[in-house]
Amino acid sequence: MKPQHKRTVVAIDDDEINLTILTKCATNAGFAVQSFDSGIAGWEHLRTHAQEVDIVLLDKMMPDISGIDLLKKIKKDSEVQHMPVILQTGDAGISQMREGLENGAYYYLTKPFHPEILTAILHSAAGECAMRENLLSQMSESQNRFVGLMQEGAFSLRTHQEASLLAASLSQAALYPEFVAVGLMEILTNAIEHGNLEFGFEQKSRAMISGTWPADLLARQKSADLGSRQVHVYTSRRNGAMYITIKDGGKGFDWQRYVYNDMPGSLADPNGRGISKAMVMLDGMEYIGSGNEVQCHIPLASLLN
Repeated sequence: MKPQHKRTVVAIDDDEINLTILTKCATNAGFAVQSFDSGIAGWEHLRTHAQEVDIVLLDKMMPDISGIDLLKKIKKDSEVQHMPVILQTGDAGISQMREGLENGAYYYLTKPFHPEILTAILHSAAGECAMRENLLSQMSESQNRFVGLMQEGAFSLRTHQEASLLAASLSQAALYPEFVAVGLMEILTNAIEHGNLEFGFEQKSRAMISGTWPADLLARQKSADLGSRQVHVYTSRRNGAMYITIKDGGKGFDWQRYVYNDMPGSLADPNGRGISKAMVMLDGMEYIGSGNEVQCHIPLASLLN
């Protein structure tokens, strides 16, 4: 696992001035940066140094290969498809943002951008890398066999660490464990932060941009009223699938805004991608009532059906 304090960003932009600005901002934010002024050159580096790269910062408009085409190549390659890709563009209309989202973009960075926004987005992407590595480290053959024996289950959790353990464990019975683990973790994180701890979307965005997010989160976890709330998870297995219900102790939220909104505006913010990502990764996902309960199901590996 790479040291989490020094993630590596590959920045690709044919504009020399913009590439210099991106490199300086990412370096000042504490990242190691490798810069390329050609999409083809950047792609060759990703292919040959996949283990050394964490995040890709990519311009949408380039002469040799477009950012969207390069994004598609990244997401089709098993060695690099897990990397968060941040697309930067001066044209961030609804259809353009949807195109990026549908092809796997992690965030949109709209030109001109503020250094604080880029810093927050990079740190958010680094958190995504850490979450994936943590989930992978907890996956094991013993978990696979244990979950395969389970017909029904009931779990309670309060922390991100407990959520990570449960997501990694339950995903072991799935047909695509790593994919499912990330999707479950997104929903559990949403239940903890937005449900139990009542951190709204705008509040979290401001905290991430200002750099107070870790301290603000810890303060709420230690509070007497919010910190004692639990997320309850219920599972059952039938018809070759695991059915999962996740319920938090919060008041719910305007989930229709994130599920049905035609404009994926969260791509331009340092947070808010969790629900969109989970809906891609989990089958039959739907919110119930006020939004403090969500249901989904995951296909099981044939060996465990």
